[in-house]
Amino acid sequence: MPEIPTDRLMSSMSMAGALSPFAALEQCTLFEGLNTDALARISERMQPVSFPPGAEISRAGKRGETMFLIVEGVAQAMPGTGDQRVVSKQRRGDVIGATSLVTGDRHTVTVVASSYVSALEMSRKDFERLMEEHPGIVVNFTKIMRRRLLRAYQGATEEESSGEAVGLIFSSSLADLVPQVVEAAGKASPRKVDWLDTRTGFHEAVARIDQMLERHGTVVVAARAEGRSAQQLGEHTDRIVVLADGEPDAASVAQMEELEGRRVELVLVEEQRGRERGRMVAGLPVIRSIGRDNGSLPPEDVAWLGRHLARTKLGLALGAGGAKGYAHVGLLQGLEREGYVVDYVAGSSIGAIAGAYLAMGMDSSEVDRTLREAFNPDNVAELFTLTLAGASKGLETIEQVFRDTTNNGTFDDLVIPLVAMAVDLTERRPSPISDGPLWEALMAATALAGMAPPYEMEGHRLVDGLALVPVPSGAAYEAGADVVVSMNLMPRESLPAWPGLEPPPPQEEKKQGTRMLETILEVNDLSAQEGSIRHAELADVVLHPRFGPGSWRDFHLADLFLAAGREAIEEQLPTLKALAKPQHQTGVPT
Repeated sequence: MPEIPTDRLMSSMSMAGALSPFAALEQCTLFEGLNTDALARISERMQPVSFPPGAEISRAGKRGETMFLIVEGVAQAMPGTGDQRVVSKQRRGDVIGATSLVTGDRHTVTVVASSYVSALEMSRKDFERLMEEHPGIVVNFTKIMRRRLLRAYQGATEEESSGEAVGLIFSSSLADLVPQVVEAAGKASPRKVDWLDTRTGFHEAVARIDQMLERHGTVVVAARAEGRSAQQLGEHTDRIVVLADGEPDAASVAQMEELEGRRVELVLVEEQRGRERGRMVAGLPVIRSIGRDNGSLPPEDVAWLGRHLARTKLGLALGAGGAKGYAHVGLLQGLEREGYVVDYVAGSSIGAIAGAYLAMGMDSSEVDRTLREAFNPDNVAELFTLTLAGASKGLETIEQVFRDTTNNGTFDDLVIPLVAMAVDLTERRPSPISDGPLWEALMAATALAGMAPPYEMEGHRLVDGLALVPVPSGAAYEAGADVVVSMNLMPRESLPAWPGLEPPPPQEEKKQGTRMLETILEVNDLSAQEGSIRHAELADVVLHPRFGPGSWRDFHLADLFLAAGREAIEEQLPTLKALAKPQHQTGVPT
């Protein structure tokens, strides 16, 4: 094992701006409570060693004969035996191998240097003598093990209990924006958010990461793109977000070899907002393009950045269900009343329609009004009247409605990313649509078997998403949402009567000929119900509105469906608030 002289070690660390080995001893939890004289004697028993990146410090299954105190650098602990999962990171002040010396057991993890690591080494004999001289070390060791067991238990029972360290590399010209973004992240997250500024000392900042993660959900580690600290963030954080002032700055960050193979997300600030979907700059994916507003950044973009850092971007998965889709309006009303901002929306069938109007920038009242105008009694009557060929007479009418209500716009015109879910009969798979004219996407996403022929798009025959993906929760996540609320319009149970209303009288049996379409659609509903429930349950917050008597064709029950949707989201607000905090208080009347 290579060793370097103490004076050389001290010199190299001083040049790098690192703390001294003695300072690392003072920072070590194992030696907590010992006075300066005791630490000085301990340091005399320890030898400086170094490990290049990739070097093995300890191996799972081997007996430990020495322990190491990290002075500088980062090491990763992995289960060993070929398992490359990183279970923890060891930084300055952390001890490697002490457990094996105390218990006599073999190492339980393999620890590998992920950057250049300088450490102090102590033999088993010296460590045993040290515990005899200072019984407090045994007490400290017990505390460390108790904390590790607690973290392990929390990790097994609460998947989101551990925090996340996010590296934020920013152009110097955007330095004033960093505190604003971190503040926005704190406002969006129900868990504590804090940040470390590496400009005041890189090593001092990263040494505090693990300790802060025990108390915070998100720790942002900020570094200037032009400084050396930015190149080292990949070793100390879980993901990297780059806030670049134009493409040249982004290209400079992309050239950092230390970030190669790391998860790096680019937020680009430029003169005009660009289209970010699928865009790459110097090999980095652009997750958002922000345009300046009189030299500053729009508040809504700062808030979005905060939600991105805190992983609280909100997505909606709006399910299929015809007239029951007015429940989606109730969902939007509930979110607006609480002050939530929707970042992504995915919809099937009626959910795609309501989602498109929301994505265009309409609020809940505008979505409600547009739906009622689109599905007025005359249009609905025409929609459910069949031609001799067995198709709806209202297809041309509904196409014109979609053209008019979307202003003949495209997905590029939307203010919220949208996925309209259809099913491709040609390739027999789901076909999420997020490009092209909006009206065409809606025609494809609502081409319901029994009412409309498949919609032809670029040689593919597309039908209503009800067939395979009645509630596109997965599409909302894939679009970029961190927290998804789904609305299932096909619950297994329904109410015998609407609240405050008498049960409807039994309906007379209709003649067989007039029930053909209804029978086909009933079969569609039955086959899609389990799929609707299953896909909805993939979301973080799942809404199953309680509907009274009525079918997906009963557009005249819009007010009742709407109220059921609003009640469903109000009941689930505590669950949502535990995942993401509201951003504004709008008080939208209902």
